[in-house]
Amino acid sequence: MENIKNPYITFGADIGGAKAAKEVSPHLQQLKQLLYKYCDNIYCKEVDEFAPVLRVDGDIAYWNTEGCEKLRLSKRYGYVTIDVYMPRSRWEGIDVIDIRKYLINNLKDALKLMVNRLKKEKYIVNDNKLWADFIKVEEEFLLN
Repeated sequence: MENIKNPYITFGADIGGAKAAKEVSPHLQQLKQLLYKYCDNIYCKEVDEFAPVLRVDGDIAYWNTEGCEKLRLSKRYGYVTIDVYMPRSRWEGIDVIDIRKYLINNLKDALKLMVNRLKKEKYIVNDNKLWADFIKVEEEFLLN
């Protein structure tokens, strides 16, 4: 991976076990690399980072929920984050393309929720540029 100092859109993860990591991590890593490659613009000057966090149910840790929850905007520290939950049923015994579709669709949902929150707070968001950049991520991610 390239030496990225401060990516604007990060996608951290809390993966609940070794099996879950084996199935999900390779896809997540590629998705993060594509975000760093294509979504390297500042989409909202008041925010230093869009930071969704993937939480994947596994043998050790699990949340028993699905989708996007707990959106938080820190005006003080300049970030917006949301938890993206992935239950076992979305990775265990599932085709690679379906895992990838799940990840990209939930990331898109997370970004939409974050953009809507920023706009509600009267922040100026260049969402046209964000979605134009994100489409490149989505297309390349679903091709591989």
